[in-house]
Parts: sequence; structure tokens; C-alpha cells
Amino acid sequence: MTSVSLSRWRAYLGLLWKAAPARTTVFGILVLVAGLLPTGVILATGALIRAIPGVVEHGLSGAAGTSALLAMAAVALGSAALAVGGALLGQQAAVLDAAFALEVHYTVARVTLETPGVATLEDPAFADELEAVRDAERFDVLQRPVTHLYGVLTSRLRGIGAFAVLLAFAWWAPLVLALAWQITNRIYLNKIERGPVSAPLRRADYLRSLAVDPAAAKELRIFGLAGWSVQQYGDAWVEALSVLWRSRKADRRLNGVAIVALGVSHALVLGALGLAVSRGEVELAALFVFVQAVLANSDLGLLGDSQNWTAQALRLAERVTTLRDRFPLPPAAPVGDGEPAGAGKAVAVKLEGVRFTYRGREIPTLAGLDLEIPAGQSLAIVGENGAGKSTLIKLLCGLYEPQGGRVVVDGTPPQRARGRIAVIFQDFVRYRLPLRENVGFGHLARMDDAAALDAALADAGAEALLERLPNGWDTVLSREFEGGVDLSGGQWQRIALARALAAVRGGAGLLILDEPTASLDVRAETELFERLLERTKDVTTILVSHRLSSVRRADRIVVVAGGRVAEDGSHDELMALGGRYAEMYTLQAERFAEASAGAGEVEHG
Repeated sequence: MTSVSLSRWRAYLGLLWKAAPARTTVFGILVLVAGLLPTGVILATGALIRAIPGVVEHGLSGAAGTSALLAMAAVALGSAALAVGGALLGQQAAVLDAAFALEVHYTVARVTLETPGVATLEDPAFADELEAVRDAERFDVLQRPVTHLYGVLTSRLRGIGAFAVLLAFAWWAPLVLALAWQITNRIYLNKIERGPVSAPLRRADYLRSLAVDPAAAKELRIFGLAGWSVQQYGDAWVEALSVLWRSRKADRRLNGVAIVALGVSHALVLGALGLAVSRGEVELAALFVFVQAVLANSDLGLLGDSQNWTAQALRLAERVTTLRDRFPLPPAAPVGDGEPAGAGKAVAVKLEGVRFTYRGREIPTLAGLDLEIPAGQSLAIVGENGAGKSTLIKLLCGLYEPQGGRVVVDGTPPQRARGRIAVIFQDFVRYRLPLRENVGFGHLARMDDAAALDAALADAGAEALLERLPNGWDTVLSREFEGGVDLSGGQWQRIALARALAAVRGGAGLLILDEPTASLDVRAETELFERLLERTKDVTTILVSHRLSSVRRADRIVVVAGGRVAEDGSHDELMALGGRYAEMYTLQAERFAEASAGAGEVEHG
């Protein structure tokens, strides 16, 4: 057994032990009994055959009769024990199937959900490993893993028992058979190892989602992309499977080698056994035992579906433990019912010499950025596309680690201040869940507090929406579910804002809005920002927006350019400065005036 195989077995058994240690112990004992008893039954049957001539000659009263009765009792007890043990093993394996699958799901969920930031999830190597785990789940590797393991282990133990028995005939006989079966085994396992690679499979899966998911349906039809998507999906799938097809062609000669090895080894052993019988060196009872042992040696070879599924489960266990060990996590913290430390107080923020460069890029997105935000201040962050505004927000939220400098929120690193931060990103999540969850996720402890949810919804300007929903707070926000409804982009943005405001009502002292109102027109966005600034005066507020007219009421505005803060001041101060901000503001104001004038001409025309 190679070091790779050993590591996989350690991973598999480690997950199984963690899932249910007591049941795993019972399972191990039952496997030993069920695996070794067949060899005992074969030996007892041989003893019974050996005693038959004596019983025929002297009856059951003599020593031969006693031996025959003992052998019969051993055969009967062994067979009964096998039947009972098999039933118990099946029951234990069924329970452990569910426990093992749950442990795999739990471990993967912890790795994906509890890593401190999102950089790990964006790592291509991590994505490949995770996709391999998902493939295993989709292809039912977790459906009956321990049941298949039970079949493999008991078969291997029967093979080991047969190997030991055959040593009594000739030391070389079991070695020759075992070698032939291992050659066959290795060839088969190599086929399993060379499966489709993850990257092309991920692309194929994405292209399939384009074809079947409603989100892309409109553009696929408008732009005539249906044929293209099918062709691309087929090409990606063929690319993923080509590795497997090439390996099958290469293995044809090896299959021939395996067949010859099995034929020659069995011919040698059975021929030697026949020769020994013809010479009177092996009696009838021993012949029966040795022939049974030769046949049982096949349990050291191919085991069909059980071996295939177990090999895949071993690979899955190794991948899961690799993910877990490569990205160690802090102990899981229980969800608290109380308010976060410092609840109700505004949060101070400080960034010192922060540097950050995305993987694969040479030019840093942030290059020594310094920014200090006093508690309770409203700050607007503006700048051109790609200036680093959203990156700055992700660093403030602890989703990325700075590669230089430091970020401090409420006196601690941002990962430790998560309960004090409320944020709505530009690409916020549209949960296909009831409205209650969509808003209540801002602060789980107040999920069932109707007054708090109503207030958060009103603060976001979405109180009228509640009245139009058929099941009120329990309406699922997706037509994919019975009784569900779809919302417009603007309505979804107000729901997302309500979620962040629920977090503020739950004790968050820093509210961050990263361009979440892009679907609103300029007037609606300005009105909403003014309402938010009015109702969040007691917390620190950070607004990110391309529309400068919407953020002019902020206490302070900073312009990010070249990875640093290029300008800093109030709206009036920055306009008087006549720099980047003044130029961008003036340009936007002129465009808005031209658009308004054009709309007026159309209206009056």
C-alpha cells in the first residue's frame, strides 16, 4: 500500500471516527468477525469432511464422531454468527452512511463559510478541490459510503484468511495468487484515479447553467446564443472526458497483462495442488479446504462496485481533509442572542499604509492608503471605476487581508468586529427565501421581532412593498416557489438596505453602502441617501457611489485615485479646491442638466 493510499485511509477513517466514534468501534468489531469467520467455517467444514470416513466406519460414538459433531457445531455456529453479524453490520453501516455524509458536508461548510475572508474562495486551486467534492456529491459517492466500505473490508479479510490457509499447502502458492490479483487491482484503480479534470468540468457546468437557468434565458434568445451555448457545453464536456478516454485506450495492453497473470497463477497453484493429490500428499478434506482458499483469494483482487465506490469515497475524504487542514479555522462560535460588544455606539475606523494587489496583477489596487474616520462621521468614497473603492470596502469588512499596513475597526482587526459592521455590497444577495429572512438576516436575534423588522423596512423606504405581498413577511421572494413573487431591481435594493438597517438596529456601529442603489434614478437615490443619513446619525456611515450629487450631504468626502486618498474634505471644500472631485461633479451636473432638458423637450413636444 502506497503512502497516498495510507493518507486516504487515514482521512476516511478519521472522518468516520469523528462522525460517530462509538458506532465506528462497533462497526470495526463486526467487520473483523464477519471477515474472519468464513475462513473458520471453511476449516470447520474441512474437519467435518475429514471425520466422515471414521463416522461411517465407527459411528458417532468414537473419537471420529466427536470430531464430526464438533465440526458440525462449529459450522452451524459460524454460519449463524455470519447471518446475525451481517444483519447487524448492515444496520450499523446504514447509520454510519448518514453520519459520514453529514460530517463531510459539515467540514466542507465550515471551510467555505468560516474562512475569515473571501480570498481563499477565489483561489483557483481551492475552487478545483471544492468542485471535485461537489462532483462526488452529485455522483452519489456519499449515498452508501460505509456500506460499500463494509463490503470491501470483509472481502479483504476473507482474502487474508484464505492466504493464511493456503500457506499450509505451499508458501509460494498464496504469494503468486496475491501478486496476480494485485496487478489486476492496480490497473483497475489507476482507471478510477484518472477521472475528468475539474477546470473543464467547472466550465461545462457553467455553460450548462446558461442553457437551463432563467437568468440568462432572455439574452440567449435575443442574441441567438442557443446554438453557441450548446456547442461550447459539448466541447467543454468532451475536453473534460478526453483524459478518461485516452487512459482507457492506454490500458488495453495492461488489461491483457492482468488476464494472463490471473490465468497463469491459478493454473500453477491448481496444477500443483492436483499433482500433490495424485501423489497422495494431500487428502480429500485438505483438498476441499485448499480449493476453497484458492477461490477465496479472489477477495484480494477486484471487488466490483463496492471497490469502485470505496475508492471514490477515499479520494473524497482526502480532498475534504486537505481543504480542512490547508485552511485551519477558529473554533465555531455559537450564534448569540444578545447584542454585540459596544452595541449602540458609533465605530471609529483607521487604515494605515494599506497596500493590496490582486492575484495575477502587477499594479497594486491600493498603494499605501491612509484614512481615518472618527466615530459617528458620515463619509463618502468616490473615484473612477477601478480606483479601488470596493476593494477598500472589502478590506474594511475583513474579507481581504492587507498585504501591507493595517486596518482597525472599533479598535480591533475587522474580522473581530463583524458584529459591529453592517454592509450592503453592489452585488448583494437576493435570497430566495421569505421577506422575513431577507430582512432579518441583518440581525438574527431579532428575526421574530416584528417591530424591529417593520422599522428597518420603513427606514429603507420599502414599507409599501409589505402591503402588496400576498403572505406579508412570510412571502417567498422568488416565483420558483408556490405563492412566491419576483421583485424589481429597485425593490430588491430597498430590501437589501433594510437588511443592513436591521443590523444597525441590532447594534452595528458602522454602516457601509457600496453602491447598492444603482437601480434607482438619481432623485430616488439622493432622497434615499438623505433619509439614511438622517436616520443613522448615531453610527459611522460610509457611502460609495458614482453619483456625486447623491453624497454631497455627507460630512466628508474622499477621492480615491492611484491607490491612495487623492482629495479629502467636505463638498464645498472640494469644489473650492477645483481638483478631481470638482471636475467629476461639474461633468455629472452638466450631463444631468442636458438629460433633464432633453426629457423636457420630448414631454412638451
